[in-house]
Amino acid sequence: VVHVGSLSSPMGRKVRVKMLPSSLVVSPAPGLSDVERAKQTIVSAFLRLEDDSFARATNDSANCGEKGNSLPPKKRERKRVSHDDFVTITQSSIKNNNQQASNTSAIPLHLETATQLGLMMDPSIPSLISSVLPDSAPTSCRRFLRRWLLIPPPPSIADAMSRLVRHLKDESNRALPSMNAPPLTGKVTSLIRAGQASASVYREILSALDAASEILLLDEIDSKSRGGSCSLVNPLTQILQHETGINVVNPKNLRTNFLDAMQLIESVVSTQYLEFSLPNLKCKDELNEEEVSFFGDVVPQAFFDRNEIVWRGRVKPTALEHADRVPEAAKRLAETIALDFWGAKMIEYDKDGKIDLSNAKESKSPVVQDIFNNIIAIKSKPSWVEVPKRSKISNEDELSSEPDYFHPRDRNGKILRNRYTTRRVEEAVSEYVEACDNARKEVMAVLTKLSWAIVDEGHLPSIAQASYLNLILNTAAHHAANSNARGWNMATVFDDIGNDSAGIFRGLWPYWMDKSNSISNSFELDGMFLLTAPNMSGKSTLMRSTAAAALLTNCGLCAPVENGSSLRRFDSMFVRGASADVPTEDKSAFGGEMSDISAMLRSCGDRSLVFVDEIGRGTSPKDGTCLAAAILENMSESGMSGMFATHLHGILNIPYSQAAERRLRQKRMAITRNSQGQFEWTYILEDGVCTNSLALVTAEKFGLPPSILKRASELSSYWGNGVDASSSHGSKTFGMNSDIQHATQILEDIVGEKSSVRIPPSFIPPPTFEGISCVYILQIGNKDDGWRYYVGETDSLSRRLQQHRAKGEEWKSMYAVAIQIKDGKSSARNIESLVVQQMSKRGFVMQSVSDGMTIRSKGKIEKSNCKMR
Repeated sequence: VVHVGSLSSPMGRKVRVKMLPSSLVVSPAPGLSDVERAKQTIVSAFLRLEDDSFARATNDSANCGEKGNSLPPKKRERKRVSHDDFVTITQSSIKNNNQQASNTSAIPLHLETATQLGLMMDPSIPSLISSVLPDSAPTSCRRFLRRWLLIPPPPSIADAMSRLVRHLKDESNRALPSMNAPPLTGKVTSLIRAGQASASVYREILSALDAASEILLLDEIDSKSRGGSCSLVNPLTQILQHETGINVVNPKNLRTNFLDAMQLIESVVSTQYLEFSLPNLKCKDELNEEEVSFFGDVVPQAFFDRNEIVWRGRVKPTALEHADRVPEAAKRLAETIALDFWGAKMIEYDKDGKIDLSNAKESKSPVVQDIFNNIIAIKSKPSWVEVPKRSKISNEDELSSEPDYFHPRDRNGKILRNRYTTRRVEEAVSEYVEACDNARKEVMAVLTKLSWAIVDEGHLPSIAQASYLNLILNTAAHHAANSNARGWNMATVFDDIGNDSAGIFRGLWPYWMDKSNSISNSFELDGMFLLTAPNMSGKSTLMRSTAAAALLTNCGLCAPVENGSSLRRFDSMFVRGASADVPTEDKSAFGGEMSDISAMLRSCGDRSLVFVDEIGRGTSPKDGTCLAAAILENMSESGMSGMFATHLHGILNIPYSQAAERRLRQKRMAITRNSQGQFEWTYILEDGVCTNSLALVTAEKFGLPPSILKRASELSSYWGNGVDASSSHGSKTFGMNSDIQHATQILEDIVGEKSSVRIPPSFIPPPTFEGISCVYILQIGNKDDGWRYYVGETDSLSRRLQQHRAKGEEWKSMYAVAIQIKDGKSSARNIESLVVQQMSKRGFVMQSVSDGMTIRSKGKIEKSNCKMR
C-alpha cells in the first residue's frame, strides 16, 4: 500500500510504502477476481489506518476534556468511510468515455508479459533492452527505453519516435551534438529546489543545456546544407512534450530559454573544470584563474590542497567578496613557517613565486602535517635555537614566560607531546584555516543564491527539458545505429479497424539472435493461430519473437523483420509463458496461470495481441483440455489476434462455435527426417496440425538415461493399448489412442451418428457388418515413426480387413474403426470422400487421398459436413 503525505520542505511530497501483513490480504474465492481482491485488500488497509487515526484522536480529546478537545467538529461529525465509497477505475471505463478507435492507445504491460519479453531482468529470458541498444549505450538510455516499452506511448508519440529513428537510421548523414551531456535526474531538481546543488551539478547542467541548444539547430543546419526541409527537431519536441508534460510552443523559443539559463549559471559557476568545451559559452575561464596556494617546499602542498580544493574552482572569483583574504593568510603562514621552522634569515621569492630557502638553516623539510587536526608542526625543537642562560635573565617574569616552542593541542584540546610549534605559526595557521572556512561558506551561499534565482526566474523547466531532449536523442541514435548493425528494420503501422489481419511479418527472427544464425519466418497474422508442434521445435521462440516485434513496432522502434512488414496498432498485449508457483501470493502454478488468464480476458479485446503458451498443463488432461479450449474459443470470439500453443491435442477436435471457428487457423512447426531417418527441426511455421510431441527424442537429446527412455517406450504401448489417458482409474479402451479418437470423431460427425465400432488388432468385426455398406478408418504404423491412416468403404468388412492384414507386419497390427451406412453404397462412397478430405485438412497423414477427390451426391451428407471445417 502506498501512502502519500505532504511535507513542508522544498522537496514537495514524499511517498511512503507500507507492506501489508498476509492476514489483511483477501483470500481467493469463486467469482472474486484479482482486481476485486486487490481493491478489498487495499481499501481494508486504508480503513484500518483511518479507524486507528480516528480512535487516537478521540482518545486524546477525551483525555484532554471537553475544553481541550483537539478534534475539529467537522471531523467528529463526518460520515465514516466504507468499502462502498470506493470505485475501481479501469482502462475499459476510460475507453467508454473516450471512444477513439482510430487513435488506439496501448495500456501498460502486464507483469507476466513484461517478464516473458525480457523486460524484468529474468536471467532465463533474453533481455530485450540488450538487443535493442548496443553495449555502449549508457544506463540512462536503457532505463528510458525500458520504461518506454513497459508503458507504450500514445500513437502520436510512437509515430514521432518512428520518424525520429527512421531519420537517424536511413536519412541523416550529419554528425550529432555531443552525447556526453549527463542525464539530469529528479534528484538534481530536488537539489536545486532545496538550494543544495553543487558546482559540479551546475557544470553538468551547463553541458546538458549546451548540447540541447545544439540539437535544436539540427534542422536549420541540415536544411541549409541540403536545400530542403528536415524532420528531426519536430518529432523530438513532440516526444519531449510527452515526457516532461511541458508545452513546447516553438523550438526557437525553447533554445532561447536554454541559453538564458546557461547565461545565469555561467555568470556564477566557474567553467575551468569542464571536461569538454561548450560552443554556447559566452566567456571562457582561464585555466590558471584559480589556483591553490603554492610557495614551494616551505609548506606541504597537501595542507593547502586540503583546505582550498573543497571550494576553489567552484564559482567565479568575481562572485565572491571575502575569498581574497585566503592568499594573504596563506602568504603570512608560509613566511612564518620559513622563519620559525626552517630558520630562514630573511624572506625572499624566486621568479616562480616560491620562497627562497637557500639561506635557511634546515636542509630537509622539518615540517609535519597533521591531517586529522589540520595543523602544521615539527617533531622536535630545532637544534639551531639558542636557549637563554639563567645568568642573563634580568627578572623573574622572563623565567616564568612560555618558551618560543611548545606542544600544540589537538582538536579535542589534548596536548600533542610529540609535536612542536610557535605562537606565531599557531596564529598564522588559525588565521589561514578560518579564512578558508569563510571562503567555503561564501561559495555555498553563492550557489544557494543561484539555486533560488533559477527557481524564481523559471529556469527549472528548461533544465528538465534539456535533460530529456539529450536523453531522447541519445537513445534514438544508439537504437538506430544498433538496428543498422543488426539488420533490423522499421515496420509500418496501420489503424484499419475493419481488417481482420493483425499484421504481415516478413523475415521475422528472434530478437536475441544474429540474423545470419537464425531461421526467419514470414506469415500473416490473420486471426488466432492454434499452434501445435513437437517439443523444442520453436513454438515459444516464435511467439516471443512475434510479440517483441509487435511491441517494438507499436512503440516506434525498429524490429528484427524484413522491409515490407506491417502491423495493426493494438491497444493491449498479453504474453503467457511457462507456469510457476507463486508462494508469496499463495498460488500454485495452475492458480497463477488462471490468474494471468483472467487478467488477459479482462483487459484484451478485438484490438489486442495475445500469445498463450501451454495453458492447462498444471491439472488433469481432461480438465486442462476443456479449460484451454474454452479460453481459446473466448479469445477467438472476442476478436483477439495472436497465437495459442498447446500439447493438449484433444483441443483439436472440440466443437467450437462458428464465430470462433471462423477466426481459428491451425498452424504447426514443420519437422523432417534426414537420410538416417532421424527427426530434424526446421523451425518453420506452416499450415496443419502436429500430434506427435517427440518427447522421447527430446529427452534423449538432453541426456536422459537410456534405461528410462526404453522403459518409457515400453509404457507408451500401454498408454495407447489399454490405458485411457483421460481416466484416473485406468479403464480399458481396447488400445485406442487419442489420434484414432480424433479420426473417429470426424467420422461420426459426418455421418451424424455416434454408433461406430472399434476393432483392435487381430479382432474380427461384428457379424452385423456383413452384407451392409460401411465406412472404416485404419490406423497403420507406430507412435515413434508416426501414424498413417487409410479410409475405405465396403459391403463385407471382415473380408476387407483380412485383405488389409495380409499386406505386411504394419498392417497386421492396424487399429480399425467402422460405422454402418444405412443409405447404401453410394452414400458410403460420399462419406468416404468427406472423411478423407476432413482428415487431410486436420493434418492426419493419409495413406491415400485418391478417394477424397470426388463427392458423388449431396443432401444429408453435405449438411452434416457443414458442422466441420
